Amino acid sequence: MPRWIFALIQFLPLSLFAAYAFWNGAPEEARWQRAFQLASIAALIQLAVVLPQPRPASRLVLAANLYLLLGGLAFFAHQWWFLQLYDALRESAIFIIMLAVGITTTVGSRAGFVASCTAPRAPVVRASLWLLAATAVALVVSVRYRGDRYLAAVYPIIGLAVLQRILVSRLARQYGAAANNSSKPTPLRGTA
Repeated sequence: MPRWIFALIQFLPLSLFAAYAFWNGAPEEARWQRAFQLASIAALIQLAVVLPQPRPASRLVLAANLYLLLGGLAFFAHQWWFLQLYDALRESAIFIIMLAVGITTTVGSRAGFVASCTAPRAPVVRASLWLLAATAVALVVSVRYRGDRYLAAVYPIIGLAVLQRILVSRLARQYGAAANNSSKPTPLRGTA
């Protein structure tokens, strides 16, 4: 699948959630529930398309989809305690999940939190730590600006996505890897 399609759809479920939930201002409970249910289905479809691809999926997208899946599942299963936790955390819930995904993938995945499978492990870990630090800052910002969906969620998520792309591009430039983790380049004729 072409890279531009991934770039176009990477945060589609989260955008669908925000657009549906906040279309006419702050959502009432029924619209909040439908937004989570619709977005969780979109997240499931997106994961079914993205996960089988040869390049690692963006960990930020995985975390956003996990946030939506957990919220949608809680509504479908009537787990009101979990929804009360989401409500108490507000926008910071997504950054807490991003930190959990970031720590898990930095420690447990060769591609790390930055999702770069073509660079050596040490630089991937270093770049992942930078992205983890930025995610922690985004969490602090989301707590500070709680209730302002742009300052507490939209701008920090955009900032993290841009930083992740910059870090992957730097790794690609430094280590001769193809940008955005495309498959390994084939050797030139006669050099194999």
